[in-house]
Amino acid sequence: MKIIKIFNNNVVLADQNSHQIVLIGKGLGFQKKPGMTIQSEKIEQIYAPTESKWFSLFNDLLKDISPEYLEIAAQIIHLAEAKLETKFNEYLLISLMDHIHFAVVRHQQQIDIHNEILWEVKHYYPTEFQVGQTALGIINQRLGVRLTDDEAGFIALKFVESGLNHPQSYDTVALTKMIGDVIQIVQFQLQVTLDTDSISYRRFLVHLRFLAERIIKPPEKDAASTEDDIFLFEHIKRKYQTAFACTQKVVNFIADSMHQHLSYNEQVYSCSTYY
Repeated sequence: MKIIKIFNNNVVLADQNSHQIVLIGKGLGFQKKPGMTIQSEKIEQIYAPTESKWFSLFNDLLKDISPEYLEIAAQIIHLAEAKLETKFNEYLLISLMDHIHFAVVRHQQQIDIHNEILWEVKHYYPTEFQVGQTALGIINQRLGVRLTDDEAGFIALKFVESGLNHPQSYDTVALTKMIGDVIQIVQFQLQVTLDTDSISYRRFLVHLRFLAERIIKPPEKDAASTEDDIFLFEHIKRKYQTAFACTQKVVNFIADSMHQHLSYNEQVYSCSTYY
């Protein structure tokens, strides 16, 4: 691997078999020049996107933003991937470094934006939010800027957006709000207050998150309802009338707000989580 461009002591653009890659590592670019060989033992992270669009966005961003923001974003992503046990696509690096830079500039101008769904993020994506809080610590340590928890929520949503299998037009805020609305419907209909620390609540939350994914990106072909699905649907309708009525409220809400109809199987499974 040979250096093409040095952004700072820790970030360089390099050539690997005629493909451009971004390398991050302590001292990678120190006292180096374009054309020199990279010491592989110093490489900590590699970004090797195949789309030219990525490099175009990346270069445009670094014209206005210090490479230190790239290092911070890469460090946060590395931490998030380990904590959330997932892999994010390369575009998160660009998105996150741009977001952090903008957040810091706004904060320095005393323009902190309130996160309208902070409560929902804290409760529905607790692990992502914890990583977001850790990210704020990294930002404060590196830049001496203490951002608010609202930004931890915004960063958590970046992880949710990049972690779910959704199209680029996907609206994470809409998904999060939908989950919150469904939970409110369930609590009102059943006249209960769900214990957010309980195993049953976490199981219910997992179901809602996967339900939201299926609504946002439905299968190309809906599975036909089987006789068993219809039998279970009618059985629950008779035996668990309160839970069934609650399910129908959710079905109607999703139909009105998301323009999606839940199958018999989906309704049966949803209903079973209420009783």
